[in-house]
Amino acid sequence: MFGLAFLSPLFLLGAAAAAIPIAIHLFYRRAEPVVEFAAMRYLRAAPVEQSSHRHLRELLLLALRVAAVALLACAFARPYLTGEAAALTGEATVVLVDTSASLSAPGQFDAVRERAGRAVREAPSGHAVAVLSFAHAADVVAPLSRDRAGALASIAALAPGAGATRFRAALERAAQELAGRPGRLVVVTDLQQSGWDAASGGAIPENATVAVEEVESPAANIALAALRIEGREAVAAVRNFSRQPVADQVVFTLDDRRVGAVPVVVPADGSTEARLPLPAAESGVVSASVDDRAGYGADNARYAVLDRSNAASVLAVTASGHPSEALYLERALAVAEGPARFQFRALSGATFSTLGPAEVEGVSAIVVLGTRGMEQRGRERLAQFVRSGGGLLVAAGPDVEPAVIRQALAGVAAVAWTSRSGGTLSLAPSDTRHPIFRLFGGGGALGNVSFERAALLEAPPEAVVLARFTDGTPALIEEGGHPGGAAGRFLLFGSDLNYRWNDFPLQPAFVPFVHEMLRYLASSRATRSEYLVGELPGEQGRIAGVAAIGAGPAARRVAVNVDPRESDPRRMTAESFQAGISRLRATAAQQARADERQQEDQQSLWRYGLLLMVVALAAEGLLGRRLG
Repeated sequence: MFGLAFLSPLFLLGAAAAAIPIAIHLFYRRAEPVVEFAAMRYLRAAPVEQSSHRHLRELLLLALRVAAVALLACAFARPYLTGEAAALTGEATVVLVDTSASLSAPGQFDAVRERAGRAVREAPSGHAVAVLSFAHAADVVAPLSRDRAGALASIAALAPGAGATRFRAALERAAQELAGRPGRLVVVTDLQQSGWDAASGGAIPENATVAVEEVESPAANIALAALRIEGREAVAAVRNFSRQPVADQVVFTLDDRRVGAVPVVVPADGSTEARLPLPAAESGVVSASVDDRAGYGADNARYAVLDRSNAASVLAVTASGHPSEALYLERALAVAEGPARFQFRALSGATFSTLGPAEVEGVSAIVVLGTRGMEQRGRERLAQFVRSGGGLLVAAGPDVEPAVIRQALAGVAAVAWTSRSGGTLSLAPSDTRHPIFRLFGGGGALGNVSFERAALLEAPPEAVVLARFTDGTPALIEEGGHPGGAAGRFLLFGSDLNYRWNDFPLQPAFVPFVHEMLRYLASSRATRSEYLVGELPGEQGRIAGVAAIGAGPAARRVAVNVDPRESDPRRMTAESFQAGISRLRATAAQQARADERQQEDQQSLWRYGLLLMVVALAAEGLLGRRLG
C-alpha cells in the first residue's frame, strides 16, 4: 500500500498563494453589455468568437496559474512515496522474559516465571498476548493470540541460559511482533546494568507503552572472570562481587580429566588469580570452575582451548637464506613455549619471491632482515601481505636496501631512511603503555642496549614514533591504516637484529622485546580462540563450552564463555531503564527521519513537480497570448 508523504510539509502552506490568481480573476471579471445592432448582415461574414468559448479558455488559463503555484509549493515540500503497510487492528500485550546468565542464581528464575505469568493473566481482556524470551537475542516462544493458556505454558517451559542481557534486541523484536498495533510491552528482568549495549538500531512504536517487572539480584556472586594459557600454566581470574572476603578453590580440568585444584581467598569486591601447571599436551580443552551456590550458576566455569594451530607463524626474509643471518631472532623465538610459542622459518629474498599466495596465507608476521635477490613478485607479495591484514617488521640493517622496501611498500607505508655516521646510542620508548613496551615498565632495561650504528629514520605525518634513540631521532616507527588501504601493521626498526650494529641480542631485554613486537604484529592476523555466548551462529553459540567451527582442514575448536559483565549483580534503576527507552525512541525518530530523507533523495519527485510547473507556465503563456 503506497502513500504520499512530504519531507518538509510546512512548505505546503505556500500553496495558499494559489488564491492570488483566483482573486485577480474574480476582480477583473465583468459581464459584457448586450448592444442592439441592426446591421447584422455586415457581420455575418466576419469571424466571431463566442463568449462561452472565451470564458472556458479563461478558466483554463486560471487553472494553469493555480497549478503552477501549487506545484512549486509541492516541490519545495519534497514529496516522496511511502510503502508502509497498514497497521493491524486490535491492541496487544507482549511479555518479554529475560533468560540471561544474570538470572541463574538459585530461586531467581522462579520469580521471573511468577511475574511473567502475572503479566499475562492481568493483560486487558481485549488484548492479544505474546511471549518473547531474550538474552543476547530475542525469540518468540508464544506468538500473538488470544490463547493465554498457551502463553502461560510457554513461560513455564523457559529456563535461564548463558547469554548476555541485551534490551535493545528484545525491544526491537517486540516492536516487530506488535506490527503497528497499539499496546504495551512488559519487560520481566533483573535490570542488569550492562543491558543497554552500544549497538545501533532498534525502535519502539509511539503507540506502545513499556512497563518493567523487576526481579531481585543475589546479594553476592563469585565468578570465573577469565581463563588463559601462559606457557605451561593455566591461569584463572576469580572475581568476588560481595562485601566480604571469600575462600574457595579453583578446579582445573584438561579434556574433562581433573588435573588439580588451587585454593584462593578473594578479597571483598576484588579479584585474584589461580595458577596451575598443566601436563605436557599439544592440544586439548582446559576448564576452570568454582563452587558458588549462592550466586549465578552460569559463570561458575570458564573454558580455554589449547591448540598448536594457535601459535603465531613468523617468516624471516634474509639476504642469502643462511641460518646465521637470522640466528639470534630464531633463538629468541625458540624460548617461547606452549600456546604462546612461535613457528619460525627463514628464507632468502629470492626464495621468498617464488612463494604463492597460499604459502603466505598462514603466516602471522614477516620480518625483513635482507632484500638481496628479492624480485618484483616478492615485493608485491610484501605489499599484499600488509594490505590483507598481516604484520610486517623491517629491520633497517646492513642487508636491507631502502629503495627496495620503498618501492615494495609504495601506497602502503611511507618508508624512508638514510645511513648516517657512527656514534653510540641507546634506546628509550616514547610510550610505555604501548603493548610492545608494557612489559618493560619504565623501559630501563632497554636503556642498557648499545647501538654502534643506526639508520636515520624519517617519520611521515601519519606514522607513530614508538621509541627514540638518545639523540631524539626515531628508533621504532609504526604505520597502519594508510590511504593505500593497508589493513595490517608495519613496524620499521632503525638498526639490525643480528649483533652486527648493536649488542641488543646479548641483552636480557632482547627476548621479551622480540616476543612482544612480533605478538603485536601477529595480533592483526591472530586466530581467535575464544568467543562470548551469542557471538557464534547456531545452537552451539548459545551454550558455554567448546564449539567446532570451520570445515575440512580449516576446522578447529574454540571456547565459548559467558560475558563477564553478566557476573556483576549490581543493577540499574527503573528510572535509568526508562531513560534508555526514551533514548531509544529519540534514536528511532532520528533514524526514521534519515530514512525518509534517503527515500526522498532516491525518488526526487520534486524534480518532476518543477518540470510540470514549467510546462504549466509555458502553456499559460501560449494561451494568454492567444486571448490577448
